[in-house]
Amino acid sequence: MSNGTLNNKAIPELTYRMPTPSDKILGGLIRVAHEKLGLTPNQISTIGFAIGLVSAGVFAAGHILPGLLVMALCQVVDGVDGGVARVYNLGTEQGKRLDTLYDRLNELAIFLALAYAGQVTWLIAILAFVAILLVTAVEPLSKFDPGFKRFMLYFGYLLSILFSIRGFQIALNVVFFANLTAFAVGTIMVDYRLQAKIDDQEIIRRERELAMGLPPPPQDPPSLLSRIFA
Repeated sequence: MSNGTLNNKAIPELTYRMPTPSDKILGGLIRVAHEKLGLTPNQISTIGFAIGLVSAGVFAAGHILPGLLVMALCQVVDGVDGGVARVYNLGTEQGKRLDTLYDRLNELAIFLALAYAGQVTWLIAILAFVAILLVTAVEPLSKFDPGFKRFMLYFGYLLSILFSIRGFQIALNVVFFANLTAFAVGTIMVDYRLQAKIDDQEIIRRERELAMGLPPPPQDPPSLLSRIFA
């Protein structure tokens, strides 16, 4: 074999697979971050977290538009870390948990900064964050998350500019009620899936008993959720 062939085998050509539309949009940044700068997903997540804290500081200082611009940069970086994890198959459960932790801490810092700047009440800042935490707690089992947490802040800014109202207060109210509803729906989904799993295990157990010639026990009445989702 020639040296060129050996080199090709030693250093395989990289292939870029973009699983999501955002990965296609951020494809250039994803390649630069990982191939040129050598950054791992966790390192990129940490950079995004730091930028998010900066945006919170800018909000707290009363500079709303610059704060939104810095927050937008944070969200771009947040998209890059997930893209690197997917494209280069570097995703781990630890990395996912770290990314979620950074996201929640950024949201808490930004909500509290807006409250400090007088853009929202302290109550709605705390309620909105608690609702987000509830969704985060059930999401691993429900696989349901409405998203648009920080995106609503752009909507709030537009409301405040166009109609001279407390747009951020309205935005966080939407975040609160949307995530509270998502928590309720996610809890129902988790309960239904667990009940369905129990029912499947019961069916398998009964089939084994029938195969062994045992008389079937009296059947339990179906649960309310089973009848609703049947």
